[in-house]
Amino acid sequence: MRFARWRVRRHPAGSRFGAIRRAVSCGAVALALTGAVAALAPAAQAASASGPTAPAAAPARIEGFARYVGQNNCDPVAKPGTTALAEMVLAYYGTGRDGGISRDCSIGERSEHKEGRAWDWMVNVADPVERATAEEFLAWLTAKGPDGKAAYNARRLGVMYLIWNQRIWLASRADRGWLPYDGSSPHTDHIHVSLSWSGAMKQTSWWTGVRANVNKRHP
Repeated sequence: MRFARWRVRRHPAGSRFGAIRRAVSCGAVALALTGAVAALAPAAQAASASGPTAPAAAPARIEGFARYVGQNNCDPVAKPGTTALAEMVLAYYGTGRDGGISRDCSIGERSEHKEGRAWDWMVNVADPVERATAEEFLAWLTAKGPDGKAAYNARRLGVMYLIWNQRIWLASRADRGWLPYDGSSPHTDHIHVSLSWSGAMKQTSWWTGVRANVNKRHP
């Protein structure tokens, strides 16, 4: 099936795209505020978090940090890496529900859901069990690895950015931690995970054992 090429020319103040761009450009300001970034980090970040086991051993050198590459086409079919991530998280944590991957291109604003490379995990910040589980997952994704760098598991999975509870974590700004997010949805009832194209296509070392280029464009 062929989908029409899709581009956005305007980004309203409350749009996700606009909020991501503001987070990228304003991250340095957050760092300048004493304790600002630390205060935004999930509570579980300081604890030792467990998580799923990769089906493939890590190579000596894993992926770098994925740059932000927003939706540029209309192709909402769920991609294999996005589907595999959703299935893995739901099976391992056994909490919350699947909020879906695909979104029709005629609905809402610019989103990687419309390219099949974003997933929503429905967990609610108001539920203590779901919140604790959600933050354990986020801490596991963004924790340092054997290479001494942050976000070891996120890098191996090709995660591009995460949104949860009015905060956003961008792989391209991993050194800045969790930043304020002011998009139209506060994401208090779900975690949004957006993947790079390599992550979405299940080509990263988490699945293959081989380091992938997480900054390539649409395949």
